[in-house]
Amino acid sequence: MADSLILQIARWCVGLRFEDIPDEVIDIAKTALTDYVAVTIAGSDMPVAKNLQQFAIQRAPQGNCNVFGTEQKSNMAYASYANGAASHALDFDDVSWATIGHPTVTVAPVAFAVAEERKLDGASILRAYIAGVEAQHQIARWVMPQLSEQGWHTTPTIGVFGSTVAAGILLDLDEDTLAHALAIAASSASGVRGNFGSQTKAMHAGLAAFNGINAVELAMIGVTGKPNVIESADGFAQCFTGITTLEGAEVTLGKYWDLKENGLVFKQYPCCSGSHPAIDCWDAFLQERSLGADDIEYLQVGVSLLGPRELVCNCPQNAIEAKFSMPYALAARLIHGGVGLTEFTDEAVLDQRIQALMPKIQMRIDPELEELGFIGTAPVKIRVYLKNGEMISLDNDLAKGNPEKPFLQEEIDRKFMACVVAKYGENRCLYWLTVLAHLETATYEELNQLLN
Repeated sequence: MADSLILQIARWCVGLRFEDIPDEVIDIAKTALTDYVAVTIAGSDMPVAKNLQQFAIQRAPQGNCNVFGTEQKSNMAYASYANGAASHALDFDDVSWATIGHPTVTVAPVAFAVAEERKLDGASILRAYIAGVEAQHQIARWVMPQLSEQGWHTTPTIGVFGSTVAAGILLDLDEDTLAHALAIAASSASGVRGNFGSQTKAMHAGLAAFNGINAVELAMIGVTGKPNVIESADGFAQCFTGITTLEGAEVTLGKYWDLKENGLVFKQYPCCSGSHPAIDCWDAFLQERSLGADDIEYLQVGVSLLGPRELVCNCPQNAIEAKFSMPYALAARLIHGGVGLTEFTDEAVLDQRIQALMPKIQMRIDPELEELGFIGTAPVKIRVYLKNGEMISLDNDLAKGNPEKPFLQEEIDRKFMACVVAKYGENRCLYWLTVLAHLETATYEELNQLLN
């Protein structure tokens, strides 16, 4: 009889050596961790991040692990909680189509915190991050898209397994103990999409990181879980998706590298990725043609099935709601001239010109895009109806930042600087970029200097 799915995952993760990881996977991981540092530092001033930082001080005021963007330290679990929330607070973090979610913000906070606690080097962080992301995406391939269709926020629901793996590897768990930790994590998985548009959505990432470390520490003191909890009756797959059997499910870790085959999507706008293809083609159009709000009769935005499930705020009244609004994204580009960090403030959202334009932007499921199923790439068809009677058609299947439309290295560096330079200055930013670009050779001393 074959070993349980969790035990097979744990065995691969524990046995993974850095030299076994393809160079392409390492390169993608370094870009992801560079992006993570940028969006976490930028997000550390957001209200939800401030709230979680205060929570960490109250619960664990002493520790060796940095809370990014602050002078605060905490223990592994609470530093990961605060950093995870900060990294997701701007909705500027990377995306995976394996989960239709955000993988790095659940795994990277743990990898950095545990590495700090144990005084480990950059290669250790990379190995733990890669193992965590690959493990959670292995599980995702068995339960997606059904899990997302049920309304679960995939970032924490699947991400808790990645955070558990990262913590388990860096804390030197054997395969049996890591299997128990993953089973405990299955009972910690949660997060509903109904909280999109509130601070809880960003908190989900921190919660997954926090629960992953707790699962590992519980397993280390002897708490056990059922090794077949993924595939068993009333197990993770059945409860979260309704799938009644995973017969034939195969663990392909090491044979199939999701980071290589699917890659990650890096964002150029700090809002839900469901609006990004629309922003791209709208931006390109507005660069070619001068248009004012008074010229517009209305916009009809055709989306696929996931659009209305993610972009839930049609008339947002604050910056958080605006991140989940197609009307705001398109109105902001026309009125404010961009869809960047400075456009996601309460003041920008409440601009009377924006409020007047948003009701003219109507989002609906397009019949042709509906046939594509529950996909995350967010293809879009925009019909612009002008008051002069003209109708303009725009469409876009994929946003820039996808592996098929990658950012240039200078664009990645420019995003990092935009996120970090205001807080730490140009010299500090350039030092961060240098160390992160060569993370596989970075010593603990270099990382410690960086983080402090």
